[in-house]
Amino acid sequence: MKRRLLYEITMRAYSFDWDDNILHMPTMIHMEKKDGDEWSKVRISTSEYAELKDSPEYRYPDNDIKNAFIEFNDDKQFIENVKESLRNEDFAPSFDDFKVALLNAKPISIITARPQSPETIKKGVSLIIDTHFTDNERDEMIENIQDNYDFSGDEDEMIKKYIESNYYYPVSFKNRYVDVKKEKVNALDDFVSKVVKAFEKMDKDEYNKMSVGFSDDDTDNIEHMVKKVKEEISKRYPDIEFYIYDTSERGKNKLIVHST
Repeated sequence: MKRRLLYEITMRAYSFDWDDNILHMPTMIHMEKKDGDEWSKVRISTSEYAELKDSPEYRYPDNDIKNAFIEFNDDKQFIENVKESLRNEDFAPSFDDFKVALLNAKPISIITARPQSPETIKKGVSLIIDTHFTDNERDEMIENIQDNYDFSGDEDEMIKKYIESNYYYPVSFKNRYVDVKKEKVNALDDFVSKVVKAFEKMDKDEYNKMSVGFSDDDTDNIEHMVKKVKEEISKRYPDIEFYIYDTSERGKNKLIVHST
C-alpha cells in the first residue's frame, strides 16, 4: 500500500493572455487621434491600445471598431508576427512562466481577444518550443510529458499531443465584437472546470493540492477577473488557490485571490 503524502504537492494549471503577456507582437491597431479640430489616422500597439482605448482623444476609424483590427484578421500574418517577435526576442512579462509551464508539461490555457483560430494559436505555441527550447530543455519536456500523460508515439508526436491536449480560448474567434472581459472570465471558468475533473482522477499520493494562475496585461480584464474569481469561481472551488498576475506595467504584480 502506498503511503499517503504528509506534505503538499500542488498540481499547477496556467492560463495566459497572449499579446503583451507572452509576446510583444508587432500587430498594430488602427485608430484616429484628435489633432485640434481634426482627426488623424494613427497605428498603435496592443499595449498602447490597452491604455488609450477609452481616451476621448482616440476613436475608431469612421467610428467603426471593425476598421481598427484589420491587421488581426489574417492567420498567416499572426504566424509571421510570432516569428518576428521570437527573432527579436521581444518577450513579454509572462514568457518565462509560459516556458516553464510548457517545460513541465502542465495544463495550460491561452485566453486571448485575438480572432485567430485555436489551430493557429497552437502553431504559435509550437514555434516557441521549436525556436526557444534547447535540446536539454526539449528532453526534459519529453520526460515530463511521459510522466504526466499516457501519450504514445515518438518525441515529436508526444509534443504535438501535449499541445493538442491544452485549451485555447480566442474569445473573439467567431464574433469580433464580444464583451472581452466577460468572455475571458467564462473561458477561465471553463478551463478550471476541466482541470478540476482531471485533478479528481489523479493519484492523491502524487498531487494533493491544486492551484490555477491567470495573467493578462489589460487592467480592465484583471479587475474584472479578480472580482469574478473572488465572488464566484473561488466559491465554487474553495480548495483551489487562485493567482492572478497583472502584467500591464511590463512587470508582474501577483494577486492572490480568496473568496469573499
